[in-house]
Amino acid sequence: MLISWWQARAQDPSYTQYTVKDGLAGSTVYHALQDSNGFIWFATNQGVSRFDGKTFRNFSKEDGLPDNEILRLYLDRHNNMWFISLSGIPSVFYKGTFRQLDGCKGVYAISEDFITDSILLFTNYTRDIKDYQGYYGAVNRPGEWRFKEQVKPAKNEIYSWPVLKASSEKQINFHFSLADSRTYALTVKSKYKIARYTFPYHHGIYLPFYKRPLVTLAANREAVLFYADGIYMADTARLTLIPSLKELHLKYNDLNALYHENDSTLWICTRNKGLVRVSNFLSPARNIRLFFSKACCSSILKDREAGYWVTTLNQGVFYLPDPGSHYISSQGKLVAQDVRCIRTMDPQHMAAGFTDGNIFSIDNHTLQGKLLPQWGKNNENNRVLDIRPYTAHQMLVASDYGFYSFAADNSYRNIGHCSSIKGMFLMGDSSIVLASGLGLYMMDPRSKRVKTIFRQRVTCVDGIGGRYYWGTFNGMYTFADGAVKYLGTGYPALSGIINHIDVAPDSTIWVSTQQGVVILKNGRITCIGRQQGLLSSMCKHVLLDGHTAWISTDKGISRIAYRWDHDLLIYTVAGITEMDGLIAADVNQTAISGKYIWAATARGICFFPEDYTPHSMQNPLINISTIVSGNKEITGSDTVLIDYKKNKLLIGLSGISFRSGKYIRYQYRLKDLDSNWTSTANSLLEFSTLPFGIHTFEIRAIDRWGVKSRQTKKLVIAVPPPFWKTAWFMLVAYFLVALLAGWGVYAAFRRQHRQRDAAYLLRKKMADLEMMALRAQMNPHFIFNCLSSIQHYILRSDIVNANLYLHKFSMLIRKILQYSTASDITLAEELKVLELYLELEKLRLGERMDYSIQVEEDLPQTDLYIPSMIIQPHVENAIKHGISALLDKPGMVRIDFRRLGNYLVCTIDDNGIGIHVAAQRKQASFPGYRSLGTGITESRINIMNAIQKEKILLEVIDKKEQGGAEQGTVVRLCFPMSNN
Repeated sequence: MLISWWQARAQDPSYTQYTVKDGLAGSTVYHALQDSNGFIWFATNQGVSRFDGKTFRNFSKEDGLPDNEILRLYLDRHNNMWFISLSGIPSVFYKGTFRQLDGCKGVYAISEDFITDSILLFTNYTRDIKDYQGYYGAVNRPGEWRFKEQVKPAKNEIYSWPVLKASSEKQINFHFSLADSRTYALTVKSKYKIARYTFPYHHGIYLPFYKRPLVTLAANREAVLFYADGIYMADTARLTLIPSLKELHLKYNDLNALYHENDSTLWICTRNKGLVRVSNFLSPARNIRLFFSKACCSSILKDREAGYWVTTLNQGVFYLPDPGSHYISSQGKLVAQDVRCIRTMDPQHMAAGFTDGNIFSIDNHTLQGKLLPQWGKNNENNRVLDIRPYTAHQMLVASDYGFYSFAADNSYRNIGHCSSIKGMFLMGDSSIVLASGLGLYMMDPRSKRVKTIFRQRVTCVDGIGGRYYWGTFNGMYTFADGAVKYLGTGYPALSGIINHIDVAPDSTIWVSTQQGVVILKNGRITCIGRQQGLLSSMCKHVLLDGHTAWISTDKGISRIAYRWDHDLLIYTVAGITEMDGLIAADVNQTAISGKYIWAATARGICFFPEDYTPHSMQNPLINISTIVSGNKEITGSDTVLIDYKKNKLLIGLSGISFRSGKYIRYQYRLKDLDSNWTSTANSLLEFSTLPFGIHTFEIRAIDRWGVKSRQTKKLVIAVPPPFWKTAWFMLVAYFLVALLAGWGVYAAFRRQHRQRDAAYLLRKKMADLEMMALRAQMNPHFIFNCLSSIQHYILRSDIVNANLYLHKFSMLIRKILQYSTASDITLAEELKVLELYLELEKLRLGERMDYSIQVEEDLPQTDLYIPSMIIQPHVENAIKHGISALLDKPGMVRIDFRRLGNYLVCTIDDNGIGIHVAAQRKQASFPGYRSLGTGITESRINIMNAIQKEKILLEVIDKKEQGGAEQGTVVRLCFPMSNN
């Protein structure tokens, strides 16, 4: 059944209109498409607009488009958006930038061939006064398109050339051509089947190369719909004629575009009839409905959230979030007027009051409405602030100019002398309480007597039974026990501006304030504001329906589903905004009638199903729309490099949920710096002085229901440090510093070592010189003693012993001269010298002295070195001062060599008079006497100990002083074997 155009206009879907005032590039919009990132693109006469639900970003010729007038869009399977311009030069948006295809001219349509994985640009151009038609083809490899021209002269033979007008992702192609001068041909090719159909040729237009987009794929992507003399649908099984032009009340030139939504719904964009929806289009009982009948509709798009976008050639873009939400459109001049109140009069009728003074009566069955003309004529700009049903055929109206009663024939009369009436409450005894700008009054409508109850400005009034409450600019009052009672003292939440009071059947009081809604039940207060989930704290009215409260605010309607647990309110809040179908966000009142909620808004009356619950249709999408590093915008990259000199980064975000509108929030983090998410409503993030290194920026969107995007968007941010802070530079610097420090330490050590070596060499040289000097002193001393002995033999005329002594003396002199230049001699050499010396002393003293030399068997005599002329002076002292002084017994000198630990120990033991007795006798005979030989030896030992790590030990013991029974002296010399 067909409905009339007038009936179709009685109510229209609620919509949001976008024009150049909202940021759209141009008011003439040819086409719209949504890409896989969620952005909706609009082709306009002033460039291209990309919309994310909050902001339009516009692109023009300055951004790389070949022309500002873009006629058509095409989205390929790789999510690249293609543009057809008025100039015929196509372009593509690839990796954030536009690429012009200057080698392709005269392009008017684009299609993909999913069977061959190619993309075709259809062309029609003139060259050398000849017309050419055909296409440019290329393998659809993103960024590597190499188009080749395939054109033919526009002659009769070209009409038999099959032209690909549509291709499906299911690898089904649809080719159009002319079978003959009166017949079109359609060839449907798939992997498994080829079907060929014919249909009549009309209108003198060649469909295969026709520029208007009258061919569209079906929703199942297996069929195609197109328009010739009627609308056809074709797949590999059949060709079906749907409605004819006559059935649709359309002419051929009326059509701009087709859109197949599903198996039952077909949309037709027309030039003169607006948007046509054909429901059950495959059935004879089709239903046709018009939308935006005064608009020239160019295309329609259904987005991923089931919202509709209708582009027009004169009025911008219309967005229909939910076709179930409508507004009253039968009275054109009231469409955009401020509606102050709305009330259900009876099960079939409603009434609404307007700011301009009009009263509108609505039949909620037919959705038809009418004005009360006599009232409107006499009450221009008399704001109607409240309407109530009174008796079966009466209606009460509160307005700025007074209080009125309407009869069934719409005649009215002023029933009170009050003015500036804000609201009314009907008492059970038929009395009426009036809230006025001058105070609160009680009126008896029969006697018209008025009683003053309160003499201050009153904003609203409501009650239940015989109890009533009223609001003022400084709080809420009630009348109890014959007196006015102020409730703001006991309940501070009720001490501010009261916008409206609504009392529930259970006597719970719902109070609309500028801080939210305040609920008073059994003396207990519950406050619900923006922080608790309301769209706004500016509450204007509460409609109570069972366990649901509809809160009117300046940002939309908040739906509170609640229940009472004794006096505790348990509730959930959902918001209904323009993105859900409200014609305006500023809602003054709501009413319920039938199965619909009716809203009085600042732009008219709209209604939606009572059971409508706004919810997230899809997870929101998240995009990084802009990246600005320093003053340079970066496009087409998921990695950004920041110069340390301009360490500032701006990231523009696009969270896409068109049903959330501006109520999109974001959560982001720099994953390597902080694992916690930061929430923000700002779509532009600024990072300054990021730390050096590589950071992973993650962002996700959250819609107004708290649903997060399924995937996070990631951006790698590299902040390379200056070269002097890089790891390699620091490593090299540390290495050089360590090298320099090491070299400095080494140089200091070497210098100290050289100084130490020089000092050692100097000391050693001095010691050697001293040793040589001492040895030089030692030799004459020994020679003197030997010559004295020889002289003794000569004086005694003992020639034999003198000769023997002289022989041994000469041998000893030879040894001494041989070893005098050496600092060290072997133990064997020392033993030979000692043996010769003792033999000489034995010859000199005869029976008065004897000696023995013992050496430990395992001592390596030829490998052990000891200082020369160290032992002999002590042996000489033992004989000269110890043994020679004996008168009563022969003397004995024992010399013993053995190893003790790391020392070679030489022990000289004699039985002489002892070292102290000998020293006393010398001092008595020669005062100040000191043994020259032993003094020189001790000096040599001290010098050697000064330059050697291991010291030579000298110990001289007087036996008597040690408590021994014998007299004599023991000299012990310990030579360190390591020094050797």
